[in-house]
Amino acid sequence: MIRKITCAGFLGLASFLAGCGEPSEPSFAIKNEVVDLNLHSLVRGQSNELLSMTEALHLNASRTFTSPRKLSDALDESIVQMDQIHMNLPTLLADQDVEIAALRQAVANKTESKTALKARYEAMRAYRASLIQSLQSSAARTDQTLQAIQTSGRPDLMPLMQDAKFLSRDLNAARTMIQMQM
Repeated sequence: MIRKITCAGFLGLASFLAGCGEPSEPSFAIKNEVVDLNLHSLVRGQSNELLSMTEALHLNASRTFTSPRKLSDALDESIVQMDQIHMNLPTLLADQDVEIAALRQAVANKTESKTALKARYEAMRAYRASLIQSLQSSAARTDQTLQAIQTSGRPDLMPLMQDAKFLSRDLNAARTMIQMQM
């Protein structure tokens, strides 16, 4: 019994002492880098998911809309995914622009090389070009789906035309937002 109490006392003391030290926190720059990387990955993932969703829209259109409910669900999912991209994209672009400005200042202060600035700038350009291509492909698929709805003449599909138009508009707006900052 005394042995158990002694062991519990030592465990408690060890736990207390372990918690007394100062936790080592990552620097602000490292935290920003992690957030930027996570946002970068998140937006890219969302863009890839949207590509898959608009492919499903396109396949549904090529099958002459055997199930209007599937088309409606696919449109709804795509619109929600596009909304997520719209929420994250401005922050991502702004963060990248701030990073380039900071690198330019570091080059001016001679604390960073022009080569590092150029490499990071080109990486951002490649990322943005990739996003533009992804959004462009999604927009093309959405436009093909919209045309198929229009030419089908099916009254049960006409309410979905507006959703497809909104999705196409949002895809083009996101693409334009990125192109303006290239």
